[in-house]
Amino acid sequence: MSDRRPAASALTAAPADAPAALTQLFESLRPDLLRFAHWLARDRAIAEDIVQESLLRAWRSRDALQEPGAARAWLLTIVRREHARLYERKRLELVPIDEVAEGYGAPRQAGPDDDLTTLRDAIMRLPLEYREPLVLQVLGGFSTEEISRELALSKTAVLTRLFRARNKLRVLCGLAAAPDVADGEVPA
Repeated sequence: MSDRRPAASALTAAPADAPAALTQLFESLRPDLLRFAHWLARDRAIAEDIVQESLLRAWRSRDALQEPGAARAWLLTIVRREHARLYERKRLELVPIDEVAEGYGAPRQAGPDDDLTTLRDAIMRLPLEYREPLVLQVLGGFSTEEISRELALSKTAVLTRLFRARNKLRVLCGLAAAPDVADGEVPA
């Protein structure tokens, strides 16, 4: 995965150019933020709302951004928190399970993206505690240490969650779980 982190020089411009440089920095990170929000929310429209609100919050708090190189992690944290806020203030509409199950029973045509669709569906079925670190690592390009800081977990907990997420994905995709690993044991 290519490193899309913005250059630290973006905010070292003259003070008069600082808002323009910050705007450019935020816009360059917007696709990553949207992709992360989409994985969290599972809905494109909600993800766009989350990113928009996150960028507004970030703009209002722009003085808190001390290190331009940390902008990406800072913004992803704001997106994650904004996603959590969404569910604090909103009660989700309950739907009868029979209506939902009807949509999944219909056969569908196999296509060239069938494996990718299967993988995406499996990732979306993972519990948030496993999906979030996996998405941060795979889509966000975060290291284990960065994930542990973002999620306020120990490095060992992150490794455990990543291992369990991958193992659950294997099972969801019809493969055997990783052999010779006791439940709760982190692979070397």
